[in-house]
Amino acid sequence: MRLAYLNTFVKVIQLQSISNAAEELYLTQPAVTKQIKALEEYYGVVLTQRQDNKTIPTREGKKLYCCALNILTENHELLREFKNEINNSSGHIDLISSNYPAHYILPELLNAHSSFCEHITYSIKATHSQDVYYNVKNGIYNFGFVGIKKDIPNIESLEIATSNMVLVGVKKKYSFLINHPEKIKDQNFVLRTKGSATLQEVKKHLNLLKMERINTFMECDSNEMVKELILSGTGIGYFFENALKDHLENNTLIILDDKKIIRHFYFIYNTQRYKSIPETSFYDYVVNKYSK
Repeated sequence: MRLAYLNTFVKVIQLQSISNAAEELYLTQPAVTKQIKALEEYYGVVLTQRQDNKTIPTREGKKLYCCALNILTENHELLREFKNEINNSSGHIDLISSNYPAHYILPELLNAHSSFCEHITYSIKATHSQDVYYNVKNGIYNFGFVGIKKDIPNIESLEIATSNMVLVGVKKKYSFLINHPEKIKDQNFVLRTKGSATLQEVKKHLNLLKMERINTFMECDSNEMVKELILSGTGIGYFFENALKDHLENNTLIILDDKKIIRHFYFIYNTQRYKSIPETSFYDYVVNKYSK
């Protein structure tokens, strides 16, 4: 059964005329008659009758008329609501992100997106990349931001940023390492915890430098914790150069090794999951912004 047929039936009953209904709906009279017949076949009852040259509803037709009015009214309200959502981009978006994108990419991204989608609200869960992939893969979240690219069925990725990581330490305490690089491996290192893409990349880098064995003094759940521990002089560690600009310029921190780790960050999404109107708006914005 089509809503258009119900609309035609309602118009016939309201105007008490098939010809007048056809004229108002820009249909032919045979087309209107065919739609009424289709409804009668669908419900198995006679819906209209002729009386005094007027088309009026039967008892069953009166019941369908009342029901059709409710259906058409609710459909109109639903269309209006969806149109408002599309025009106003209202709704809520749940995001999950590894630590670096959560702190250094999403704030600017969400600010830009919300500037023309004022009625959208967001929630962000900050975790490690492995957890992001797990949640997106299993449909708990539609979108995620990670620091490592994986080949997983139904998960697509789009590179959105790069950033260099450098080995740093408090200048007053660790500047001697510039002239004694062989002693770097003997220092206390502050690292991310297992599951973090940052930890994986740092370990790869240390292996390339033949520094597999280091003193892992502390493992942290977040990049910001690593940063604060490095600033406190607790140990040395790898951190994102762009996030340390002020500390490097005022000589609080010093870069201890000129070999940098180049990190890539990705927007990932589940191709098999339904996207709501606000989620579609966000998805289109991110893809258009970073596909150029």
